[in-house]
Amino acid sequence: MTTHPPLFLYIFALIAFFTGTQVSALDCNAVRAKYHCPAQKHKLHLSFDDGVGSVTPKILDILKREKIKATFLILGNKIDCKKYKAGSKSLALCKQRLNTLKRIKREGHDIGSHSYEHYHHSKLNPAQLRNTIVRSKILLAAYFTTEPAIFRLPYGDGWFNQKKAPQVMKALKKEGFEHLGWEMTAYDWNEKYQHGDLILDNVMKQMCGGKGRNGVVLFHDGVFENEHEGRIFTANNLARWIPQMRCAADFVPLSYFKKRQFHFKH
Repeated sequence: MTTHPPLFLYIFALIAFFTGTQVSALDCNAVRAKYHCPAQKHKLHLSFDDGVGSVTPKILDILKREKIKATFLILGNKIDCKKYKAGSKSLALCKQRLNTLKRIKREGHDIGSHSYEHYHHSKLNPAQLRNTIVRSKILLAAYFTTEPAIFRLPYGDGWFNQKKAPQVMKALKKEGFEHLGWEMTAYDWNEKYQHGDLILDNVMKQMCGGKGRNGVVLFHDGVFENEHEGRIFTANNLARWIPQMRCAADFVPLSYFKKRQFHFKH
């Protein structure tokens, strides 16, 4: 006589298949012990630079499933569709990215500028500096979710070194932007970390190590050198990393940290 597993096991397996949920239970005590995390959870906000990318919809699917609100810092040149010829593949891809940007806003995430080009802004002359800031402002104006609008400098150049290059932050202020930095970084752009859980290790060690940190963590959904490509490794592993981060952190919206700095327009 053939015996069959209970019906609920089939249902659980189907749920796991379609949602990416791991069948085995996650041992949060082991995760916290591995990274020396305290019992009291940290507060964490996810942010993504260099998009819109081809993998951004996949990241949005994960965030929606996990009920997490994030911030996306957009490169203006990724959604500047007027620069492409009618009927070209590049124009079609640009329209896809623009539709994804609309989805980002529709699903309640925060949106800011990552400038028009991914330059070292401290190395630009005054005219170039203003031009790249303003071009992104014009293209993204309809999508900003805060007042003042958020801006994150590529490489953090002009923010980390603002004492040596004060003109960059002054230019942002003049155009009505407020800079958004980060407290932690995943270093997911670096190929040497795109193996196993090294990117997760980066975040967990910064969050739980030493005195520990709360705040904004920097990920990437785009690749600035490529008009459409995204951070495939990040997108393919984020769903697996989030439950482990949740063992030590509660995910919060940007307003949790910045409600006094910004007016949120959701």
